[in-house]
Amino acid sequence: MRYYFSGIGGIGMSSLALYKYYVSGVENVCGSNNEINERVEYLQRKGIKVKLEQNYSLPDVDILVRSTAVKDNNPEILEAKKRNIKVLYRMQLLNEILKNHLSIGITGTDGKTTTTAMLSQIFKDAKKDPTVFLGGIHSSLEDGNFRYGNDLIIAEVDESDGFIKDTCTDYSIVTNLRPDHLEHYDNKFKNLEYSIFQFINNTRRLIFLCKDDPVLSSWNLVGKNVLYFGLRNDSDYILKNRVQNEKIQEFEVYKKDKLFGKITLKLPGLHYAYDALASCALALEFGIDFQSIRDSLYNYISVDRRFNIIFKNDDICIIDDYAHTPDEILATIKATKEYFPGKKIITIFQPHRFSRLYFHLNDFVEVLKNSDKVYVYRLYSAFEEPLNGVDERTIVELLKAQNTPSQFYNAEEAIFSDLLEEQNAILLFVGAGDITNVARKFAKIKDNSLT
Repeated sequence: MRYYFSGIGGIGMSSLALYKYYVSGVENVCGSNNEINERVEYLQRKGIKVKLEQNYSLPDVDILVRSTAVKDNNPEILEAKKRNIKVLYRMQLLNEILKNHLSIGITGTDGKTTTTAMLSQIFKDAKKDPTVFLGGIHSSLEDGNFRYGNDLIIAEVDESDGFIKDTCTDYSIVTNLRPDHLEHYDNKFKNLEYSIFQFINNTRRLIFLCKDDPVLSSWNLVGKNVLYFGLRNDSDYILKNRVQNEKIQEFEVYKKDKLFGKITLKLPGLHYAYDALASCALALEFGIDFQSIRDSLYNYISVDRRFNIIFKNDDICIIDDYAHTPDEILATIKATKEYFPGKKIITIFQPHRFSRLYFHLNDFVEVLKNSDKVYVYRLYSAFEEPLNGVDERTIVELLKAQNTPSQFYNAEEAIFSDLLEEQNAILLFVGAGDITNVARKFAKIKDNSLT
């Protein structure tokens, strides 16, 4: 079968292209992307042909796989339909793969990428040789966001596009569940909840749910094999006695009343402890030794853009983080305060999608005011249109009304100019758009200023 990936540069699309590269051969994989990026360059180095425009010119292929960012009026989609080429969405192809293999699926509003990466490292270190699909870049994976191993698949399962209700895995983890990506669910949380519930019901062997999440813990799952993890004492796997000590955090893992031992992470924040607990629970049930799990988690380095310290001197520390929902941003600010107690925190925030900003405007304000100062960078639309007149400046106005110093910036040069005046501070860049480029450019400026 010959596969064409429309939007091949996406993090999920590129991992599927790599899978087919290993399974079917480079001659049976090609695709297109509207821009050059790191994943496109990597695929090209592997020998995969990538066309840097999307037009009516399609090679002779059997299946076209499309990203959800590729619209129905895209010329490649129109040409595929004209030629009766089978068209699949990204998640439809992943669902086919997971259904036919021994598989572990990890989803949730927050933490699914880190949990997947932690679990993958645990299984790899334990010589289980997993195939891995990851929604981020991690140093433990040979291809960055993908690893080709044996028939055991560990996959981050994305709920953002509505196809998760058809996903079927042997083991599943749901980290938490909150309203997000509702544009794919008729703007109704109950529709998202239904889809995740269906994903859980499709699980063939064992389900892991966060007991502390009010939605997940309320589900009636009679007849299903479910284990709960969390802080609550009625969980199956329990996190206890968490402490932040210098630049590491430690906590104890219990199964009911049985103490397995202590986990040490080089990342701050309760949210990372939850991810580690979920990974530990599944690995233990899979038969991996606790000592091996503990060693893997101690050596775990964060996924790209998850609390990455990209510059540090005695005066300024620059952190790049993917947090882009209110809960994620709050967790990251809290973790930063744990890691750097008493330091001034300046959050440089880029809103991601008009719809998310519109529906969670007040939530963003409430979490951002936990910073000492907020710089708001121009919104990353992800191809969305403006919604009901809400934009970046609205956040600034609301923050100022609550006495939180805030400023809007439409250009990175203006941000750089003001950030160069900051002293004795942690600069926390957060967002899912191109704010990472701004963070890394400023880190270079600071680095060059020292030479």
